[in-house]
Amino acid sequence: MKTMMPALGLFLLSLSARADEAAIPPPPADVSPVAMIVVVLLLVAMVGGFIAFTVLKDRKRNGK
Repeated sequence: MKTMMPALGLFLLSLSARADEAAIPPPPADVSPVAMIVVVLLLVAMVGGFIAFTVLKDRKRNGK
């Protein structure tokens, strides 16, 4: 066990040295405007639905 711990440390250090050799991926292509609009609409709908759910639940709890 005493020899395994330093060996593991050296192994992990060698992994970081090999990570520098990895190829850098190319930047992603431009995003379609239609996809961005769909994502924004989904986000707005989900936030609106959450607000409506909490307001209706609060009104139901208060007995209004």
